[in-house]
Amino acid sequence: MKPSELLESHAEAGRRYVSALTELEDAFITLAAHDRALENQNVPVGPTPVRGFFGHPDSRPWPLRHAEFAPDGGLNWQDASKTRGNAIIEEMQK
Repeated sequence: MKPSELLESHAEAGRRYVSALTELEDAFITLAAHDRALENQNVPVGPTPVRGFFGHPDSRPWPLRHAEFAPDGGLNWQDASKTRGNAIIEEMQK
């Protein structure tokens, strides 16, 4: 592999990583929002307990950050999942 090809494949790997990380963040937030809605006692879903995440980061965890492709903390995962969860709860109460 030539150096120019290595740089090109590195850029492609970075693009793939950003795409995957974006999907992971969205999936985490969406699932956490559903957990929040199901745990809410005003939403009748039956006696089945909800088992959610063991931890809820407030932003992109440090090990997932990349100096070039994902250097910052991104959006606040806790705020986003709370907002989405509240929207689900409101929709269920209509």
